[in-house]
Amino acid sequence: MRSESAARVDVDLDVLVVGAGPTGLALAAQLRAFGARFRLIDRLRDRTRESRALGVQARTLELLQTFGLGESLVARGSTSTRLALHLDAQVAAHLTLGEIGAPDTRFPFILFVSQAETEALLGEHLGAAGVKIERGIELTTFEPADDHVHCILRHDDGREERVRARFLAGCDGAHSAVRKGAGIPFEGGSYPQEFVLGDVEADGALEPGAINSFAGNGVAVFFPLGRPTTWRVIAMSARDTGPRRGEQTGRESGAVGELSLTELQAIIDPPTGSSVRVRDPAWLTRFHLHHRQTAHYRVGRVFLAGDAAHVHSPVGAQGMNTGIQDAWNLGWKLALVARGLASHRLLDSYEAERWPVGNFLLRYTDRIFATFTRVISGGKLAGWIRRVAVPRVLLIASGRLRIAAFRFVSELGIRYRRSPAVLEGAPRLRGGPQAGDRLPDVRLAIDGSVIWLQEAIAGPHFALLLCGDPAQWDAGRLDALRKRFSGTLAVHHLARHLAPGTLLDEDGAAMARLGVKDAAQYLIRPDGYVGFRCAGRELDELEAYLNDWHLEVGA
Repeated sequence: MRSESAARVDVDLDVLVVGAGPTGLALAAQLRAFGARFRLIDRLRDRTRESRALGVQARTLELLQTFGLGESLVARGSTSTRLALHLDAQVAAHLTLGEIGAPDTRFPFILFVSQAETEALLGEHLGAAGVKIERGIELTTFEPADDHVHCILRHDDGREERVRARFLAGCDGAHSAVRKGAGIPFEGGSYPQEFVLGDVEADGALEPGAINSFAGNGVAVFFPLGRPTTWRVIAMSARDTGPRRGEQTGRESGAVGELSLTELQAIIDPPTGSSVRVRDPAWLTRFHLHHRQTAHYRVGRVFLAGDAAHVHSPVGAQGMNTGIQDAWNLGWKLALVARGLASHRLLDSYEAERWPVGNFLLRYTDRIFATFTRVISGGKLAGWIRRVAVPRVLLIASGRLRIAAFRFVSELGIRYRRSPAVLEGAPRLRGGPQAGDRLPDVRLAIDGSVIWLQEAIAGPHFALLLCGDPAQWDAGRLDALRKRFSGTLAVHHLARHLAPGTLLDEDGAAMARLGVKDAAQYLIRPDGYVGFRCAGRELDELEAYLNDWHLEVGA
């Protein structure tokens, strides 16, 4: 019901973003870059200070680097962290996490950094651009119409405000008011295990500065936190407790009750062999993990991203990263459509591209988590696996296997080949990334300076990458394309020989990675994925693709 006391003044926006966590901040950064009119609101008076997500993946860093933020975030964290693996209270292996390696990215590692730092960096970026994060404001109701969504906002002083936005984006977490208001089911269940978490001081068998993982009749992992305490511990009992699949808990995720220091100690004693004592807690809680996904990421003019659309096991440290990448996929599409620079059909590609990513992640983290819980159980077979099989597998794991695992965890392997918004043109290229694939990164040079390919073409636009001798392209045709799609299309040349303004691929590594022998054209989307590609220098199919998506200025 609409409140009769709400203000009577309509405020026109392109997008109202609800939720100022990592997903909402990333979406706001995209909208600002593309010149959309938006507001970013959050019902909390201040951002969360706890260090929840601790890993930022390579693909997320690549996206952040389009705003110059990737390297800045790397400077705030660690690219290499030691793991001390304790199995049945014995040190079984030492591993170095993070620097795993991949040949086609400038960020070949997992970055260990607090979620609070990621949010702070995005917030600083928005603040420097004049974007205000409006806190203490809650979305209470909304009503979609043919050409807008009518929203009622409540400020924390009780004042109500009426806002009209072309689109509504729910980035407001697992308890999303946007999702509930849109009536979108959040399907899935809860894992039976109950987890406990604490920011604590600890004494005993812990290697300073390393992640200490204890497994055996339960699990306890100690992360070197630094602030507000030395350690963060996450632990799970080997016995099943709490809600099971399909049971109703009344909550989608998060804390389910208070936790005492005595209870925490009792849960970590079995996996640690009572070799670690915890004390001086700054924060204690117990919680259940959930695996849920919405049936749809969009209903009309209402969109969901991040935890509002999917929650899953933290195996692989991909939750926050997936939310940020949802936002990066959605932001430029909303902005171009709102500004009349793209067809509304482009918005259909958001769910078509991102829903399968969330579903895949949900299924595979579920399987990995189920295997993990069997291994840390108290049975004899599980004990043999921990003592004998796991250390051997860790020792013999090949570099190729590690790289393959890294491509999955880092999310560099995500692709949208079945998307309605991508196209393989003719003549087809036999090698290289296909339409819907991520553009790989490689070192190049331009006018005597070293530059990375992704950085060279990044910006709030489509990038047309023309591979081959720059002198052999139709200059008049290219000038016409630049004029027709001014502001939404940038043209770049990639060649093996030196020419002013040309990206120089002197050793041919970039051409080889793109599958180019003579000439080819790649149209790269603002999120770094290939929208269109073909071999040769004929531009008819490229122009038809651009026309199909109505990217022409003033169309």
